[in-house]
Amino acid sequence: MEKRILTLILFLAAGWLQAQEAWPLERCIQYALEHNTGIREQRIQIDLRKAELRQMQTGHLPVLRAGVAQEFNWGRSVDMQELVIIKNKLTQATGATLTATATLFEGFAQHYGRLAAKKAVEAARQDARSQDEALTIDVTRAYLQLMLARQILSYTEESLSAIVLQRERTALMVEAGIQPKTALSEIEAQVAAEKAAMVEASCRVRTATLALTRLMNLPPGAAFATGDAFEQEEVLSRVPLISETQMDDYIRQAPELLSAQASLERLRHQQTRVQAAFLPSLRLSASYGTYYSSAAGQPFRTQIDENRNPSLSLQLDIPIFQAFQAASQLRKSRLACDLARLGVEKVRTQLADRIRSAAIEADNCCQQYLSSEETLRAMESLLAVMEAKYNLGAASAVDYILARNHHFKAVSDYLQAKWQYLFQLKLLERYRL
Repeated sequence: MEKRILTLILFLAAGWLQAQEAWPLERCIQYALEHNTGIREQRIQIDLRKAELRQMQTGHLPVLRAGVAQEFNWGRSVDMQELVIIKNKLTQATGATLTATATLFEGFAQHYGRLAAKKAVEAARQDARSQDEALTIDVTRAYLQLMLARQILSYTEESLSAIVLQRERTALMVEAGIQPKTALSEIEAQVAAEKAAMVEASCRVRTATLALTRLMNLPPGAAFATGDAFEQEEVLSRVPLISETQMDDYIRQAPELLSAQASLERLRHQQTRVQAAFLPSLRLSASYGTYYSSAAGQPFRTQIDENRNPSLSLQLDIPIFQAFQAASQLRKSRLACDLARLGVEKVRTQLADRIRSAAIEADNCCQQYLSSEETLRAMESLLAVMEAKYNLGAASAVDYILARNHHFKAVSDYLQAKWQYLFQLKLLERYRL
């Protein structure tokens, strides 16, 4: 009965996996970059910075305004032509104006404002690249964790099938007197333990799948399964070296460093823009207007022609005392530039430390992988010998179960070391450009 149930579980699990569409790693990464919420927010940030840049680019254009006014008066009013007071009479007046204002000089504030806005766009783009790389690494890690969970589940299924067959052999050996009755009870307990291990491995697969689909922002209930490309990938026996030249090339092009440098340049342009507050400004204004009043007693067109009023003005503003506001802003801008300069050096140091740490971690994972592979071979030989001795009645069930448990731990350690090493190799590929 239990064998039938086990067969049904394996059949349903296999059908469930086959019904899902296989997604290779590259497709998972591409889908995540297109649908992840954080990435989409960063794209909007870039558009926002571009909108601010367009606003700064049009800030130097002249401003043109047109206005029309209609006025009604009851009671007393003044006839401006006859210079007499009109009492208790409804009068109305109509006026129209056209005004243009242009800033001729403002201490180059607009110019440096545009330069700062361009650097803000560049910093936003580099931040988006940085988020893309971080998400790519996260998706790769989650993908490999899912591959690891799948392989452990596959091994637990095979191990459970083997121990179920061994339980049947043990029952026959107990009947033949080759093994004591306690051996069957011990094998039964091992079957129960390996069933629990298979359930735990299945839960790990679902948890790893959920973690990956969350990064990809897949809709709930979407059919999803990883591909098998990594399962055939060769695992190198040594870590590829990263030269200092390769590390320097990556650091120079790293989006984190480029973003920090763009932010520093933006603050420098802003500092120059603040200095413009100490310089005079020059503005040119021109207007053209006319009006009509019913109190004048002349026709509408006549008044419109005779009351035309063009004007031109040039305004020079010289800052003398600004309550130390400009000086305070300039001091804050200089301090912000100093902090940004230190931030650039900090990012450069962090990138170098990250690459060196990744190389060391990859070497450690390589050693763990090679050691676990050697241990696995030894445990496989031990399990084969112990199983043969157990079937002949030369070993107890306890010794056989102990060998199986050691083998299971060796397989688990080997798979974890293998996939962790693969992840570190994938990480180093990004640093070698």
